[in-house]
Amino acid sequence: MATAHEVTAPATLSASASASRTASTVSKYAQFCLADQAFVFVLITAVDEKRSADDKYDGEQANGDSWAATTSAALSADWTEAEEAAVRWKLDLIVMPLLWLGFFVFQLERGNISNALTDGFLKAVGITQDQFNTGQGVLYLGIVLLEIPSNVLLNKFSAQKWLTIQVFAFGLVATFQAWQHNYASFLATRILLGVTECGYIPGALYTISTFYKRSELARRNAIFFTATATASACSGLLATGILPLAGTDGLAGWRWIFIVEGCMALFVALLFLAFMPASPARPTAILLANRVNYFTERERYILLARVVLDDARKTDQNRPLTWADIRSTLTNWRVYPHLLVTMAPIASVGAIGTYSPTIIKSLKFSTLKANALSSVGGWILVVMMVVGGILSDKTKARGLLVIAGLTFLWVWWIVLQQVSLGTDKWTKFAFLSLVNGFGTCWHPMNATWLSLNQATPQQRSVAMAMFVMAANTGAAVGSQIMRASDAPLYRKGFVANLCLVSAGLAFAIGQSVQYRWSNKRLRRGELSSEDRVDKYHP
Repeated sequence: MATAHEVTAPATLSASASASRTASTVSKYAQFCLADQAFVFVLITAVDEKRSADDKYDGEQANGDSWAATTSAALSADWTEAEEAAVRWKLDLIVMPLLWLGFFVFQLERGNISNALTDGFLKAVGITQDQFNTGQGVLYLGIVLLEIPSNVLLNKFSAQKWLTIQVFAFGLVATFQAWQHNYASFLATRILLGVTECGYIPGALYTISTFYKRSELARRNAIFFTATATASACSGLLATGILPLAGTDGLAGWRWIFIVEGCMALFVALLFLAFMPASPARPTAILLANRVNYFTERERYILLARVVLDDARKTDQNRPLTWADIRSTLTNWRVYPHLLVTMAPIASVGAIGTYSPTIIKSLKFSTLKANALSSVGGWILVVMMVVGGILSDKTKARGLLVIAGLTFLWVWWIVLQQVSLGTDKWTKFAFLSLVNGFGTCWHPMNATWLSLNQATPQQRSVAMAMFVMAANTGAAVGSQIMRASDAPLYRKGFVANLCLVSAGLAFAIGQSVQYRWSNKRLRRGELSSEDRVDKYHP
């Protein structure tokens, strides 16, 4: 009988081939696991000890798909649900909080400039609103251009190391934003912030996909994306507390926003360095690798084996990213509707999000009260993202939930456009908060929807990079919508935003229909094996 840590051959293998094939498979699988030489993963069975030097099977040199299938067949879930739940709970307490904190400070550094606007930032730096929009545009341009190269580096250096470097780098840039003093320094800091932030989101999403099973992704992705909503919500509250520091050491309140919140990112980088595990195969941190063991030997076995049983291609996740992977993803036409679903509505979010505190202040609220009130939409968004993630995991209807979220956003934009012409400031504030609250509640479900329809971890990594590139392209477009000539009602801007959300909704409906149609073709055998998926998730 196999011991608790053994990996046994399935009964369907013939008696003559079972020992040799299982031994070779497990040996190769163990080599995959032994990324950390200090830890000997107990996956090599007694069969392996009996294998002779020339005992090989023809399929050992098979391609990645054949290897993935063989590996999955050679494993069995020899653990209880309670044991797996304990492992999952540890991941939720270690991996998710660190990635969440990284994304929180990521969004804080990107968005806190909207709070600085309410404290005379434009006048102090000596720029116009349209020049400010240009700076916002180049920030997103840097992210778009460097997203895939950043993912290549992530694959080369490991997500653990690369994400740690990124958080430290954008925290440093964000802190030194406090000393910008003219248009040139403003552009330089926005460009550098875009360069240092590029790759964090797809890298974090890719990391989540390596630690969790497919059925667990939607809820975790939703929780991950609540970081951006929470940052938006907390940004106004933090600004309300920091702005009164104006005059301390001769610095304006908006400068203190950059200093305090930039230092928060640097602290999070230290947490990554001390606690972030590398991978399911090597779940140890950079600094505390030999001091802190998050998992017992048994739990480390379950941690890795459970994700491979769920998706055998994850055995291939440490394979270097190749041009073939990039080309196959770039030429997959089914990826692009997801990008359009992302790009169009995110443009409206980028437009309204930056100027929300300023718009609220124009409704005759004080600077501090406007910043505090701007947090309401963010808290609505946090709730909607969590609800969406739970519903997504329970129903598996990612496409329909994306459509539902965009439909609500579309309705709120129609109403906001109408009430913005009125005089009741609280009604305007209420629907502005609803637009912000539903602005990206559909976004993490679209990320999961796209990820689940990719064939390999490498394609998933590239697709996630393209996904974030699309989001930032949309944000770059959105940064140019709210023009000074259209202030303070922004009638043209609101109409443009409504049109963008309408386009995103139409693309989402079309993509869901397309996946259902493709599944019918798969069942009839009309699609080639190049698609490399058993079924699409509509």
